Amino acid sequence: MELIDILDEHGNPTGEILPKREVHRYGHFHASTHLWLYTKTGKIVLQLRAATKPNFPNRWDVSVAGHISSGETAKETAIREAEEELGIKVQSAKLQHIGRFRIDYQHAEDYRDREFITIFASEIPDAPLIVTLQEEEVADVTLIPLAQVEAELTDTKLAQKYVPFNKAYAKEVFEKLHSLFD
Repeated sequence: MELIDILDEHGNPTGEILPKREVHRYGHFHASTHLWLYTKTGKIVLQLRAATKPNFPNRWDVSVAGHISSGETAKETAIREAEEELGIKVQSAKLQHIGRFRIDYQHAEDYRDREFITIFASEIPDAPLIVTLQEEEVADVTLIPLAQVEAELTDTKLAQKYVPFNKAYAKEVFEKLHSLFD
């Protein structure tokens, strides 16, 4: 059972720790991490969420994402999740902090996602992507030009293949990723 530190509406720890399921059921604020893997040539790694995921199954999403377990740091989570979900070893020194974002989504009557997301980027070689997928989480991965993702997100039909990205989040993160490309 994954235990999560509860945060207040400003992102400060409250001292309360709850199982992940309860955190979402009751809509408590908590912390998560996103890691965007990119190449210098403008490509990013996206993962296809497994068909069994409770929210947004079979949709393309950020390279790596995960809840920050109680007592864990955002960097530790990014490193752990990269290895668990994709079998990729990421070094702490290579993680570039590119932002922090607050979300508040009601996915279902008993599932509210209220997160403070710490966002990192890490460069990977522009070579064939070698991964080992965590099948209960990830169905596939792709290395795709960020410009293509941005274009597809502006098309209502094509955007349906992606997890809905908050527009402010996408603008901030994509601008920062572009600044990292050659």
